[in-house]
Amino acid sequence: MPVDRSPRTTQPRSGRGRPRAGETPPGRRVGSPAEDTLHLQDPRDIRALAHPARMAIINALASGDELTATECAALTGLSPSATAYHLKLLERYDFAEPAPARSDGRERPWRATDRRTRFDLDPSTPAGAAAAASVALAYFDRSRAVGEEFMATEHEEPEEWQDVASLANADLWLTAEESRNVTAALAAVLEPYRGRRALAHRPDGSRRVRVMNLVVPHRKP
Repeated sequence: MPVDRSPRTTQPRSGRGRPRAGETPPGRRVGSPAEDTLHLQDPRDIRALAHPARMAIINALASGDELTATECAALTGLSPSATAYHLKLLERYDFAEPAPARSDGRERPWRATDRRTRFDLDPSTPAGAAAAASVALAYFDRSRAVGEEFMATEHEEPEEWQDVASLANADLWLTAEESRNVTAALAAVLEPYRGRRALAHRPDGSRRVRVMNLVVPHRKP
């Protein structure tokens, strides 16, 4: 099951994703320098991504903000030291990296990595399937929360933003290959708008918008 993290699109620094000395790499990485696929097979590694605190940190850093462990702790409800542990684990999976020190020279902030990392979760075993489902459901839950927050206050939005939200579904009869083609086509629509995380790349009047694609077969009778 592929999970695609919204990326930055600048070139990464070399050496990212290598295991530390004496450490088994968490997965097998393939792809171009700007877009990697990390194949996770160990259910423990897969479940590591679904932790609520880590999901909250991933979501916060995806905005482009650089946050310290203390600032992330306010989002997770954990102590700064516990949150620092989660940040270190996210660094291992290429979700986060240390950012340049701030001018006050105090706690170093963290940021989302430059890589576009696509995680291919292996559901070939019952444990792997359960772990992959936990990650997917965590993504669903976060996107649902974003939608609920907007719908609850949509009437307070500026008029230009009150009719932009969309919720639709379509049941189609597709082959497996056609389903993959639909997924690729949806991704291609979004591609021109990626790479705007830095303030300098954002058009005037833009704001963070969650776009969620779901292509999933109905359960076979």
